[in-house]
Amino acid sequence: MRKRKIFSVLLLLLSLGYMARTVKIEELKEAFSIADLKLLSLSLGMAFSSILISTLRWYIALREIQDVSFRKTFTAILSGFYMMVFLPPSVGHLAKVKLVGGDYFKALSALIFGISLEGLILVIISIVAFGTSMWKFLLLGLLLVPIFYDNATYNVLQAGLHLVRRISPRLARRLEDYVERIHFGWRNSKKNPSTFAVLLFLSALAVLLQVGGIITVGKAFGLSVGLLDAIKAFILSTLFAVISGIPSGIGANELGITLALGSSTKSTLVAFTYKFIYQYVWSFVGAVEFYKTVGGKS
Repeated sequence: MRKRKIFSVLLLLLSLGYMARTVKIEELKEAFSIADLKLLSLSLGMAFSSILISTLRWYIALREIQDVSFRKTFTAILSGFYMMVFLPPSVGHLAKVKLVGGDYFKALSALIFGISLEGLILVIISIVAFGTSMWKFLLLGLLLVPIFYDNATYNVLQAGLHLVRRISPRLARRLEDYVERIHFGWRNSKKNPSTFAVLLFLSALAVLLQVGGIITVGKAFGLSVGLLDAIKAFILSTLFAVISGIPSGIGANELGITLALGSSTKSTLVAFTYKFIYQYVWSFVGAVEFYKTVGGKS
């Protein structure tokens, strides 16, 4: 754990150091002077829309499993932005599930199912836009198999637990319970074809709004960003954040966007502005929602 923290800190420092070298004060002043506030406001609206869509996706999946309100789901999503200030992005997603209530592992599986659909769309776009590779096909398979062949995946996990049972029956029973509940939530999230189609559509729309946000923020500062570059920026931003494990992906997200758009003052400005609009500003909103929820429960 300590090595992981050191690794994350080093990556953060390297990312910020690299981007700092790309910034020239005069160019930065010029970019701010021509900033289009209408386009920045539009990007803020797009960011809010993407949050609503992510909430709706999780809510629809959850309804197939347990009773839940849209308001409670929305509060959990917003609170997740706040918790990711202190936690790595992947752990932040896990933490917000508790706020939804109900069975934790079933709710978690519904959340992961929606995120997996978004990942599937990103991999397919990456293959179409930038060509094939062994790693892309491997990742595509890792996403396709559990999404469309969940029973086969469940059977493989059960076989693995059979080996664990020989070493520690008590641990095996606990893991079997977790796997059973996760499989229940995953299976019910996708069993209705119309629900699955809606979840897939919402995932595609969420990706479109986030990619479109990069293009819009770029245009606001006079930087022309093509669709393929925006897609590449979004993919690299997500990938760097996951690998780094830095809370909120600070530095790692921005580095991915900067590299994809070409190292320059404007690309660095676009990266940080995009991240502020799409994540950091919602951390403050999430903090209010989080403490309202925790205070209400206590």
